[in-house]
Amino acid sequence: MFYNYHEDYQYDSCISKGICSINPRTSSLREVLVMYLKQLAFYTLHLKYLGLKNRDTEDIILNTLSGLMSNLETGNKQFYQTLINLKSIIIESIETYKRVCSQKNIKPKEIKTNLKLNKKQNITDLIQLGEKEFSKKLKQISEKKRNLYEIIFLVLKSICINLVEIKSFGEDDNCAYSEILYLLNTINFPELSQKILIKKINLGVKIDFYLTQKLNQLKTENYGIQTEANISYTTYPNKAILVAGTNIQELKKVLDATEGKNIDVYTHGEMILAYTYPKFREYKNLKGQFGKGIESCLLDFATFPGAILIAKHSLENIEYLYRGRLFTTDNFVPQGVIQIKNDDYTPLINSALGARGFKTGKKRDSVILGCSENHLNSTIDKIIKDIYLYKNIIIIGTEEQTQEQKTYFQTLVKRVKNDSIIISLSEKYDIKNFYHINSAPDFYMIYRIWDKLKPYINPELTKISIFIAKCNKHTISNMINLKQQGINNIFLSRCTPIMLNPTLTKSLEDLYGIKSTSDINKDLKILDI
Repeated sequence: MFYNYHEDYQYDSCISKGICSINPRTSSLREVLVMYLKQLAFYTLHLKYLGLKNRDTEDIILNTLSGLMSNLETGNKQFYQTLINLKSIIIESIETYKRVCSQKNIKPKEIKTNLKLNKKQNITDLIQLGEKEFSKKLKQISEKKRNLYEIIFLVLKSICINLVEIKSFGEDDNCAYSEILYLLNTINFPELSQKILIKKINLGVKIDFYLTQKLNQLKTENYGIQTEANISYTTYPNKAILVAGTNIQELKKVLDATEGKNIDVYTHGEMILAYTYPKFREYKNLKGQFGKGIESCLLDFATFPGAILIAKHSLENIEYLYRGRLFTTDNFVPQGVIQIKNDDYTPLINSALGARGFKTGKKRDSVILGCSENHLNSTIDKIIKDIYLYKNIIIIGTEEQTQEQKTYFQTLVKRVKNDSIIISLSEKYDIKNFYHINSAPDFYMIYRIWDKLKPYINPELTKISIFIAKCNKHTISNMINLKQQGINNIFLSRCTPIMLNPTLTKSLEDLYGIKSTSDINKDLKILDI
């Protein structure tokens, strides 16, 4: 049972408010940021070749790619300040680079740009500059190559988010940061062939997967080995804080900061993953999950009677949410949201104490979520025992299914023949050749299953297919990585246009064979079922 299956009610904030698309202002400002970032990457790399490194440069590149590139609805003042900081570091980098080149008697390299680093520009100027740059790309670069650049940014974003989260554990990775610079610098050279761009994407994906593995290891070391957990949806009379997002290290910090302060803490959306780690079940102030998930954040946040913390990299489209009790640890904060700095959660706590909180509470059914290593191993052992009999192995990932998706997968499992099996990480079906692994919303579970199956699969006899329900900032990178590891078919059954536009969807199919679910009969034909 997945975490919102216990209720049939469906509410999609994306659809209800129309916040699934990117507006022209955002697109133009994004182009301006790209112009700054790729120029900074060029000079940072050349300084690196000369043995020079700047920590401020690393921080602003990581934070901008992981945060502001995803959330350009910030106020003009904050956007300006980011550009000023970028501009200052670029100017300093250029001056340092030319000085060192002069000292070493090396001819400095330069890059052409439309940026006027010494010119002050208002928001209208910046939007016009972004529009001009976009128009230039339309004329000079083919659609396929533009989509490759877009994939590069999606991979970069995933790498940066993983690296920022790894740094929250006190760890670092210079190799990954270097790859960020290489990928960014690639965008400076539109003459590069598609073949070279694909090679660079594939290398970036491998780096990102390495970071994913490292992050999973850090979580295990700090929180314990994942197990099955009984997760409550009941609310209790008391003051309350809701923690939303994916960075569970921030949840731990909130729990530590509120311990003994008579404040209950609830989780929202994919933060539910925390309950599968033993460490979080030790906190008495962690009460359970609230709401129906990220697709219903408007309704969930509006009805929560306490303070709300939105963790890093989870602020997209926050401009539609109400103000006053929203907090974030993100580096880029929309107007009306309060920033938590230096792990000082005092403003969040004071807001929770000042809010009305839950007056009576409400009892709701709990759900069981998560899978122990023993259960996973025993399930895979059963599959391996007769693996030579199977023509197809189909994995259905963790999902917040709409009614349309439920109908699709119900039809799929009914049509599966005896020479195929289904491994579902979400819904449970009473059919032959079906295996259920009650996973949390954790993409890494797919890797764990694949790693255990891979040594026993004869690729000439058995095909592996994976269905992924929805997009987040890591989905594209993970799908490309799985294709590189030998997965035959990958279907993406849900992705909003803000994450994946139709032309990019077509490029992913052409380049990597990643398909969108469509007509069930057509997809079954692809699966050869």
